[in-house]
Amino acid sequence: MTDNRIARAMMVTALLVVGCARSPEGTVEAFYTALGKGEIAAAQSCLSSQFTAMMGTEKLAGALAEASTEIVKCGGIKSIKVVLEGEGEARTGNATVVYGGSCQSKTEGVKLLREDGKWKLAPRK
Repeated sequence: MTDNRIARAMMVTALLVVGCARSPEGTVEAFYTALGKGEIAAAQSCLSSQFTAMMGTEKLAGALAEASTEIVKCGGIKSIKVVLEGEGEARTGNATVVYGGSCQSKTEGVKLLREDGKWKLAPRK
């Protein structure tokens, strides 16, 4: 195994262990990055249990796979900008995704909650 492949394997392992247990902004970035790479399980790990309860595991995985396909069609993700506000256990704000291809940038409202000590994306109601 080359040094580059070893470093990449170590980084993937670290990401799997850490999951979305990072800053609220980091959780949003990790979610979109995972979608852009087609890593549906990793993207799903950034979502709160409310999402799974609301949609069901299979339907949620299907929706994430569809979103991932759309990102690929748009040339992947060039950049992600996250602006949040709030204190304590909740944050709200916007995430802007700039695509690598010809698709227009997309801004979505986001809500995050602390769940079991980790920041997770929650449904905006």
